[in-house]
Amino acid sequence: MKKTFRFVTTLSVVILLAVCVGTSSQAQAKSKKASASKQKKAAVANSKQKKAAVAKKSSGKKGKAVASRSRSRRSRSRYTATSKRQSRSARSRLSKGSSSKLSRSARRRRARALYLARLRAMRARDAALRNLTNNYIEKDQVEGEDPEIRQAVLNAMSGRSATVVVMDPNTGRIFTVVNQQMALRSPVKPCSTVKMIVGLAALNQKAIEPDEAVQISRRSSMDLTYALAKSNNPFFQVIGRSMGYDQVIKYAENYGFGEKTGVNYANESEGFIPEEGTTLMPSHGDGFGVTAIQLSAFTAAIANGGNLYVPRVPRTAEDAAEFKPELKRKIEMSDEDRTKMMPGMIGAVNFGTARPAANPMFQVAGKTGTCTGNRDKLRLFTSFSSVENPKVVVTVITTDSKLGGNHATAIAGKIYASIAHRFFRERVVVPVEATAEIPASVIKNIN
Repeated sequence: MKKTFRFVTTLSVVILLAVCVGTSSQAQAKSKKASASKQKKAAVANSKQKKAAVAKKSSGKKGKAVASRSRSRRSRSRYTATSKRQSRSARSRLSKGSSSKLSRSARRRRARALYLARLRAMRARDAALRNLTNNYIEKDQVEGEDPEIRQAVLNAMSGRSATVVVMDPNTGRIFTVVNQQMALRSPVKPCSTVKMIVGLAALNQKAIEPDEAVQISRRSSMDLTYALAKSNNPFFQVIGRSMGYDQVIKYAENYGFGEKTGVNYANESEGFIPEEGTTLMPSHGDGFGVTAIQLSAFTAAIANGGNLYVPRVPRTAEDAAEFKPELKRKIEMSDEDRTKMMPGMIGAVNFGTARPAANPMFQVAGKTGTCTGNRDKLRLFTSFSSVENPKVVVTVITTDSKLGGNHATAIAGKIYASIAHRFFRERVVVPVEATAEIPASVIKNIN
């Protein structure tokens, strides 16, 4: 009984201990689990806090960056606005004189650039014209020409694009024609040399006297002598209009224009005359196309008193020895007309537009012309020497792209200087007045 009781008691104690131990283990396990769970939750919470802190920190940096960029943009905007205000303020503070000075400076730079570009183009054009002229001169028919006078002409031309005719006004004998293509076959606008036609026609028509003042504007007037010497355009426009353009054209035909001269070179052009007159015809030669040989023959007729000769060059020594002038016709010009023309043509050389052609050994009389042809600048000078005893006619036409003075007069002056010994053995004292070598009975004051 007692053994059984002890066994039961012991078993109960064991079971109770086991239960207590199990309960304690479970409690510890639960406690550990709870503790682990708390630690895990704490760790998760801590991690979230760290992430939140990192995010907050990052967000703060981004915000600062955005804020910085925003401040930078605002700063730039304020700077730009300030700069514009300052610029406007500075511009507004510039005086009108300063602005005008800056504008003039810019215009000068542009003008300089345009000038240089134009100068390069002109030089290229002039070089082309010189080359063309040299090619033409090489093809000239020189048989029978005077070699000394021809060389004097070539020296005076100095390679310039030009044509020159030198002839005897008393016979029509040609000493030389340099650049025969241009002189005989290439009609050009006569420019102001047409004023000789208009002036001579007006004198022949008794429409004007050389010392008669012609009203050319409301406040100014001029006479024929001064108008020829200075090549005044309005004067000849008034005279041409008062005469009638048809009359001017009729006289031009009589003087040999619009027809061949009959010169014994091949392929001569007849040139052309206007079909109808215009305002610029009597002053600029609009509508005319003349050759250097036509202009020379006409100038020779004025020099010799009205004989329009056929220009010819003697091809052989026999022709030269037996040379006789061939009269084409007598032009409509009286001795009185010629006398009245002379002061203006002498004045052109003495104090007018042809001064480079003057020569101290004899008196030169002539007329200049300068204008623009189809493309290039034309400069003409037709002349003779001397007035009372004409010996030689020199006609020069140059063509180039340059502005400036009349190169033709300078070439003629050099030619006269080179050939003077051939025609003038004694020095002639030349008066400074435009009326040199004009008889005293017809000398009149220039208004």
